[in-house]
Amino acid sequence: MSRNRLTPEDVISAFYEEEGFYEVERGRDPESLYSSRLVLSDGAREILVSILDEDALTSKGALQDALLHAERMKSRYDGVCIAIPRKYAKAIDDNVMILHGFGLIIYDRMGAEEIIPPRFKERREAPQKLEEHVQDTHVSSQEIIELKKQISKLLRIIEELEARLDRLEKDHRGIIERVARLERGGPVSPAAGEKSERAEPMPRAEVKRAGSLPSYLVDNPWVEILSRRE
Repeated sequence: MSRNRLTPEDVISAFYEEEGFYEVERGRDPESLYSSRLVLSDGAREILVSILDEDALTSKGALQDALLHAERMKSRYDGVCIAIPRKYAKAIDDNVMILHGFGLIIYDRMGAEEIIPPRFKERREAPQKLEEHVQDTHVSSQEIIELKKQISKLLRIIEELEARLDRLEKDHRGIIERVARLERGGPVSPAAGEKSERAEPMPRAEVKRAGSLPSYLVDNPWVEILSRRE
């Protein structure tokens, strides 16, 4: 029983499978006269490999066409590689490949080898994810504004409580002073803002006279005048 011959696509696909990629598409490239195409993906990035075989490389324009085609494909894929048979490895200038960001793969029946890795382009964020990110940012901004409002309310409440506490401390000190005066037997001064309702004591002479006078003479101004004439 004869063994099936491996195609270039087989050996290149097997190489990328070991790198975590899986095959998406293979076949003749309708946009190129000389190469076939192999598309691989790792779930986040896609690589296009333009494969030139020995028959294609017998044409002088094959390599030039492959480079031009690879340049066009850079806008469609995350990375672009050119694969050629191992025996033609020296036919391509490595500096040109690196300059343009192309990967270079050489292959034979034994397998494939990546000589120059492709330069992957930075993926732009999907519009839906970008919109979700903007919405999340907007929600976060609204939450920050609301939080600032709540903090302002709490600060006002704290200021009011501090003012009340100051008044209570002043009243407390006043009460302590009044109690101390009472314990010493001295006069008690009214608290701040409090008017005294106690009448001043009447002089002893007036008390004595008021006690011996009839009621109709009490607080009579003529009594005070006549008393001075004694």
